[in-house]
Amino acid sequence: MKRVQTSLLIGGSMLIVGFIAGRVLQHAKTGYHYKVLEQKQYSSALGPIEWSCVSESIGMPFLHPGTTIIKFGNRTIYKAQRDFQESSPYARHITTLSNSITWDDGDFQYRLVVTPITNNSSVISQP
Repeated sequence: MKRVQTSLLIGGSMLIVGFIAGRVLQHAKTGYHYKVLEQKQYSSALGPIEWSCVSESIGMPFLHPGTTIIKFGNRTIYKAQRDFQESSPYARHITTLSNSITWDDGDFQYRLVVTPITNNSSVISQP
């Protein structure tokens, strides 16, 4: 009787460890990994602008160089991932004026002019 209980205990333990190990391996292979490495906020007349450098990958994040993201409100206005051992694209030199945002990424210079739309109930547009 003792031998049967020991066998069932060992078998059940191996089954549970196998399920946990399988889940950990599957998450490492196909899971979504997101980590904020650095974050800054800029103020503008239209609202806050958020710059962040993140590590974002699906699967094993092995030697991930990073992604820079610029958000305006709840909108992502710029997102670029660097190549392995490359310094660009990497968003930097962010400046804000009354209704414009400028930055460069090492390859190109960007200027975004933001103009709010006034609510006009007589005009309804569909995308």
